[in-house]
Amino acid sequence: MGVPELSALAPKPSTQGYRRPVRLLLWGAGPAHLRFLRSLQKSPIAHAEITLLTQQTQVFSPRLLARFMANECAISQCLTDIEPLVQGNGVRWAGRQGRAMDAASRTVLLDDRQVMEYDVLSINIGAQPHREAVERAIPGAREHGLFVPPIESFVSMWPKVCDMGRSRALRVAVVGHCTMGFELALAVRQRMPTAAVTWVPAPQEAARSYPDTLHQRMLAVLRTQRVTVLYEPVAALERNDVVLASGARLACDVPLLVLSPSTPAWLHDTGLADSAQGSLSLDQHLLTDAYERSTSHPEVFFVQQDSKVLAPNLHASMNAEPDRLRPLQAPSSYFLYAGAQHALMSWRGHCIQGRGVGWLKQYLQT
Repeated sequence: MGVPELSALAPKPSTQGYRRPVRLLLWGAGPAHLRFLRSLQKSPIAHAEITLLTQQTQVFSPRLLARFMANECAISQCLTDIEPLVQGNGVRWAGRQGRAMDAASRTVLLDDRQVMEYDVLSINIGAQPHREAVERAIPGAREHGLFVPPIESFVSMWPKVCDMGRSRALRVAVVGHCTMGFELALAVRQRMPTAAVTWVPAPQEAARSYPDTLHQRMLAVLRTQRVTVLYEPVAALERNDVVLASGARLACDVPLLVLSPSTPAWLHDTGLADSAQGSLSLDQHLLTDAYERSTSHPEVFFVQQDSKVLAPNLHASMNAEPDRLRPLQAPSSYFLYAGAQHALMSWRGHCIQGRGVGWLKQYLQT
C-alpha cells in the first residue's frame, strides 16, 4: 500500500521554472531533531527552508539522566550545544517558543504573537506531562510530586534532593512503569546508599514494551541493589506518603514521577487526531501512523522522545520521495543503566550485564 499525500508537500514549479522552497518547521530541540540537524551536515536538502523553533541553547540528553543522577558524569557532559548544529547548514534558528498551532491553516502561533507558516511540521519538544491529567489520576501529584519530565526542570531540582539526602536518610519512591523508572531507582540507590528506595511501576496498567526475560533480570538487579518493588496502582500523593489503591501507605519524602509521556494539553486544540475523545486521561496521545505522522494530517510529524527514523523520513518528505519512508520498528535490543557504572543489555531474548556492558552503552550513546 502506498504512502498518500507526500507529493502534495513539495511546491510545484511555476511556468518560469521557479520552485518555492519547501518550508520545514522543527518545533522543539528534542533528541530526534538533533539527529536530523546532524544529518543535514552530511546530506543537505535542496529547495528547503528549514526553521528550528526553540528557546533552548543547550539540550540535556535523556539517555544520560541516570548517570547524571548517580554522579557518574557532570552536567556539562550531558549537554549538547545547539549553535554548532545549525551553523553552515542553512537552518534558521528562531529563538522563540511555540504557543499554539492550527493544522487546517498550517500555522504555528509564537509567544510574541507572530505566526509562522509551514509545509511540513515536525514536533519533538521532549516529554511534557499533561499535568491536569496527572493530577486527575493521582490527586496531590502537582503539589507533592517531583516530575521527571520536563527533564530540564528536574535536573535543576535534583541537587537540592541530594543535599537533603546528605543530612538524613531519605525515603524515595520512583513512580512509573517504564524502563526509565527502573534506571532512576538504581541511580537514586547509587547516589544515596542509605536511602529507602522503592520502584512503583504503577499507576498505569500498561503492557510492557520490553521482553519478560528482561523484566525478570531487572527485578533481580533491583533485589541485589536493595530496591523494593510494589505492583499496585498509586491512588494519591500526600505530604509524607504515597497512598496506594488498597489504602496502604508508603512513607515517602520524595516521590519521583516518571510517567509515560502524554500529549501536552495545548496539542488537543490543534485539529490533529488524538485518542482523547473529549476526556482528560493520563494516556491520551496524538494518533500517528507507522512513519510517526499524524493520521489526520500527514504533513505533521510527532515524536515524544528520540527516533531513528524521523531524520530519514523528513528527508523523504521534503524531497517528495514516499517510497523512501521508513516505518518505526520495535527495538531489537535494550541497554539499561544498572548502577555502579554497570549496564544491562537485552538482545534476542538474552540478557547480560556488567561494567563492560556499561562501557558499551556509553560508547553507543556518544
